[in-house]
Amino acid sequence: MHHTWRPDHHGFKGEDTIVAMWRYHTEHNGWSDIAQHITIDPNGEIWLGRDWNKPPASARGFNGDDRAGPFMFEMIGDFDVGADPFGGKQRATAVGVVAMLQQAFDLPLATLKFHNMMSGKTCPGDSIDYERMLDDVMRKRREMGQARRALPENEPPFHADSLAANAIITDLLEDMQSRESGVMAAFEADADACTHHPRHHEEAGARAAYAGQGRREAVPLRQPDLRPHLVNLSMGELSGSGQWTTTRQDVEAIFSEHLPRALERAQAAQRPLRLMFQAHGGLNDEAAGLAIARKSVAWWLDNDIYPIYFVWETGLFESVGQLLQRAISGKRDFADYTSDPLIQETVRFLGGPKIWGVMKQNARTASSPDTLSETRQVQPGREGGAYLVAQQLAAFCKRYGDAVELHAVGHSAGAIFHSWFIPCALDLGVPAFRSLHLMAPAVRVDLFKEKLALLVGDRGGIRDLTVYTMKEALEARDNCAGIYNKSLLYLIFHALEPQRKTPILGLEESLRADADLSRLFGLSGGQGRAEVIWSQTPPGMVDSASRSTTHGGFDDDRATMGSIARRILNRGDDGTIVDYPSAGAADRGLAQAPAAPTLSDMLKQDRRSDDIRIDERRGTRRALCVGINAYPTQPLAGCLADVESWRKALDGAGFAVTRLLDQQATRDNIIGQLKQMIAESRAGDVIVFQYAGHGTEMPDLNHDEEVDGKDQAIVPYDYQTGAFLLDDELGEIYAGVPAGVNLTCFMDCCHSGDNRRLFIAEGDQRQRFMPPTQAMIDAFLDYRKHVVGDAGAARAFAAAAEPKVTYEVSFAACARNESAWESQGQGEFTARATRILETAGARLTNGAFIEQVRAGFGKTPRQHVQLDASSRTAAKRPFLQPLPQPSAARPERAAVPAPGPSPIPDAGELLGVLRSVERLLQQVQLQQTSTGDMQRPNGGIQHPPPQSLQSGGPQNR
Repeated sequence: MHHTWRPDHHGFKGEDTIVAMWRYHTEHNGWSDIAQHITIDPNGEIWLGRDWNKPPASARGFNGDDRAGPFMFEMIGDFDVGADPFGGKQRATAVGVVAMLQQAFDLPLATLKFHNMMSGKTCPGDSIDYERMLDDVMRKRREMGQARRALPENEPPFHADSLAANAIITDLLEDMQSRESGVMAAFEADADACTHHPRHHEEAGARAAYAGQGRREAVPLRQPDLRPHLVNLSMGELSGSGQWTTTRQDVEAIFSEHLPRALERAQAAQRPLRLMFQAHGGLNDEAAGLAIARKSVAWWLDNDIYPIYFVWETGLFESVGQLLQRAISGKRDFADYTSDPLIQETVRFLGGPKIWGVMKQNARTASSPDTLSETRQVQPGREGGAYLVAQQLAAFCKRYGDAVELHAVGHSAGAIFHSWFIPCALDLGVPAFRSLHLMAPAVRVDLFKEKLALLVGDRGGIRDLTVYTMKEALEARDNCAGIYNKSLLYLIFHALEPQRKTPILGLEESLRADADLSRLFGLSGGQGRAEVIWSQTPPGMVDSASRSTTHGGFDDDRATMGSIARRILNRGDDGTIVDYPSAGAADRGLAQAPAAPTLSDMLKQDRRSDDIRIDERRGTRRALCVGINAYPTQPLAGCLADVESWRKALDGAGFAVTRLLDQQATRDNIIGQLKQMIAESRAGDVIVFQYAGHGTEMPDLNHDEEVDGKDQAIVPYDYQTGAFLLDDELGEIYAGVPAGVNLTCFMDCCHSGDNRRLFIAEGDQRQRFMPPTQAMIDAFLDYRKHVVGDAGAARAFAAAAEPKVTYEVSFAACARNESAWESQGQGEFTARATRILETAGARLTNGAFIEQVRAGFGKTPRQHVQLDASSRTAAKRPFLQPLPQPSAARPERAAVPAPGPSPIPDAGELLGVLRSVERLLQQVQLQQTSTGDMQRPNGGIQHPPPQSLQSGGPQNR
């Protein structure tokens, strides 16, 4: 559910507005169609939009694909507080649309999602109350009756024709024969329709007339002196839309007006006109590319170098950042050796090579004489933008000869751009480039060798070549958006090229492994024809310096940029230049509203996209949220909604949230994420583990469950292999919580149920219990024997021999003999708990929190929320707050007390004594069990029956 924001109700002009919106989405954004499936206007009328059998451009990471996806509807209006009212016929239509869709596809109520649940925007307006909307939809569904039509099992929601079309598009992408189709498939999956820019849908009449006028007037930037230095490209062609447009006349003006004047000034100063052509990295969209130009153009000019920037709108590669997010649905906390291969394969599966391939094709198309075919024949009006520049450059150099020097600079994917532009320019008669400087080049080794390497040398088309890149150790310590724990070049190497482990020029291992490159750069001894400068160079180096420690930071690194300028000017270490502005310096003379960080920003600042929040007073706050709906058998419907509710509530409380959803939530992934979160925690930290899914019971293999001989277990997605996660195993993991760390668990599942009702869902009500079948038990026993290797009790007994004091507090959705229910698309425990966390959580104790949750179930609850903790004082402890730091240890008392009244021990001393007794008793128990006598003597120690899965096991009580 979206709103347009602009136009609002007053700006709605009927069909003209709908047409203008369609044109903006297709002609400006380059999408195949309007973003939404339907539009609801202020009169409650419905305008048809995108084919309903195709995924929308709704919200990044949530658009689905040609197999399954969401239905998107957009409401004309601005429904933020104080703007348009959301009511009358428009509200009635919106409610009716949702109700009919949910009834037709047998969907739970909570499948209605506001755009603001998946983004930082207010869309569909912060005046619209989500709960009230759900209530309206529920009433409408009741009015419509209970007749529902379920989709046939295993039938995808889209027509077979759509799937066939997708197969055709995939083939076209792989062959790169259709640039437009390639772009559609590559970036619409992660498009976000509601950018809410004030220009997007204003002036509907002017937008509607766009096609007839040929070119609309762009909103100019407030820095007109950039125009002589910018060539803006989109999909290889001159860009006629966006923040900055470039026409054929603009390119001609650079070479016929601006450069001749610059040459006159250079000749007056008795120096050549040094022209530098720069192509930015593939991590930048148009806005980021423009920002680089704004910051640098005055600096280049101050150093007597005339820059021409290719801003080639490679923001398509931002989709790779979205793929990283989708690959893990949150921040990675796996160990590097575990997570990175998983991310690589997930990014590859989600279409990373296609997206990267489209971007590479854009670079190639820019220098093509015909952007719509492979022919080398020039087609007037269809030339690539860089090809037009090369044509004009050839004529300019022919006219002015030796008075002009040519240089080129490329960063990251900019090296791919120059692999096509420089040979193109040379073929058109441009004289040799005096220097080429490639920063962290993301070009394939084979393309570099084919297009550029043979040109390097005194008699070639590139006189001097310098590569600036990181040593292998720094590449491995870099990260991509804080998710992939290596540099972008490694992600390209492993996941984005069609062939895995494709050699990339910027990687040290690729340079050294290729004999030709080793000779070219002098890496195997001797003098090479080119030079590589490894970052970080020692302090004090100037002409051959680079200090960048991130892939995205080279073009903002003072040492690297200074070295490039010195080499262009041939000034060496002793010459003087104007220093490059410090990293992050504000743009000259340009005040702009802060923009959302791009993937490039994240890499340059060397930070995670969802930075862990650290407060000196509160420590680090992390959360792992797990939800599984898509079980192969007995699927649930509310667990992903539970995760989203917990994510929203915990995010508001300052937690950095990692999510594992459906297929991601395997046993190994859950254990790995949980262990990593605990291992990275320190005293003063607060960490949370939340689980929503099925629970079950399995045979007790270590005989520590005296009551019923069964172990409680949660049911990961891969449970059919026997990969259940037992309460004993969670107890061992919890035992690793460092002293002073507060671990709180929220478990919306159960471990018993009414078997007669498990498969008879009342409306959308379900029990979160999977009764163990014999097949499940057999798989479990086989898994424990052959995978875990602990079919006996050895591991559990070893853990019991050295019990650790744990610090976990667990909230369970129900008592052991009850069922945890979900209804209306969400767990009943989660719905109440997250509401209290959002409204009053910071002011409560654990005990007060559970009492409020219990009160939310009313006077006759069908499930009773449980508090289970490793400390008797847990109920009095502040909810989700750091633990008090321990004081210094007390000196032990003398063995023989002094005469006089016995001192009264304090609570801490009593607790220490009790723990010592507990250890002794557990050792006795271990000795009894190891002799094979499993019968407890009368009066022997009895563990209290576990109340819930999260207790940490009896050895930790």
